[in-house]
Amino acid sequence: MSRVATLRRSGGSVILSIPKAIVDSLAVDAGSVVELSLNGRSLSVTPARRSLADRLAASPKSPKLWQRDDEWLEDAPQGREAL
Repeated sequence: MSRVATLRRSGGSVILSIPKAIVDSLAVDAGSVVELSLNGRSLSVTPARRSLADRLAASPKSPKLWQRDDEWLEDAPQGREAL
């Protein structure tokens, strides 16, 4: 997949906007950590591999902060489930 993008300046940085189709293909979103690598004049962007320790450090510490969907606990059976 190939797309054209325009670089823009923000403060002392240059920003590259990644088209949605490529974002979706990489399975990343705003706030994702990516790895940049340069090979000659070619720039590669790949999702960064995070260690389990990094993932645990970023996760909510309290069960009260977990994003859970508990509505299903209140649902009645929908078919012939044995409850």
